[in-house]
Amino acid sequence: MSDVFPPDIPRDDPDRFIRCQEAMHIGFAAFVDRAIAVGWSADEVLTAIIELADNHALTLAANADLDAALDVLKRPRG
Repeated sequence: MSDVFPPDIPRDDPDRFIRCQEAMHIGFAAFVDRAIAVGWSADEVLTAIIELADNHALTLAANADLDAALDVLKRPRG
């Protein structure tokens, strides 16, 4: 998915989420099409993407929790 465009609106813009989807759409559709072209069904591809996204979100959250715990441990005692 190399056809992703950078954000062109501020983080607090109410349309930012939809703009992110628009920025990723072309690359995402091409990625899905390539997976289907090599033999995976559309249902398999989309289900796998959902599962991958969920697992990735869980990993990011776990990493953030670990970073916060490490920050607490690194603080000077006293």
